[in-house]
Amino acid sequence: MVLLNDFARTKGEGRIDLRPQSLEDEINGATKHWFDLLWNGVYKCGFATSQKAYDEAAAGVLTGLEEMNNSLGETPFLVGGVLTEVDVKAFSWVVRHDHAYSVIFKSPGGRIAQYKNIASWVKRLVELYPDLEEFDLPDACGSYFRQLFMLNFGRVVPYMPTMREFISGL
Repeated sequence: MVLLNDFARTKGEGRIDLRPQSLEDEINGATKHWFDLLWNGVYKCGFATSQKAYDEAAAGVLTGLEEMNNSLGETPFLVGGVLTEVDVKAFSWVVRHDHAYSVIFKSPGGRIAQYKNIASWVKRLVELYPDLEEFDLPDACGSYFRQLFMLNFGRVVPYMPTMREFISGL
């Protein structure tokens, strides 16, 4: 993502700068923060080999969801009040949570719809960037069920809503 953004910057083709140089330190810090709590946290839940390891990872996911919800109640985006790569990464995590991470990895936190500010942020992103509505949620979530045979021996893929259905449920 950094390389693509840097390429667009140097060629002058980028209408959106997802990594403004003035926010790079803040973006790096936010990326590490959300990675540790949420983005990697769900994998720690799913691949935990002890109850203690699961409980620690689950606590991090719950903390991360509350922090993200609170943060998005104060600002429209996760870093610097503008759309950045952190929002793009978080978006792909958030929309997978209900139908992949919470099911196959036993990620806690309930449904994203329970987090009013996160749900509003998803809707806002889709309003601003309508192409996000074309995100193939059934494939993005279904791949976890098809490929992680050690967590889903029968490779049974449950019903997955389309992106439009997911958004309408928020």
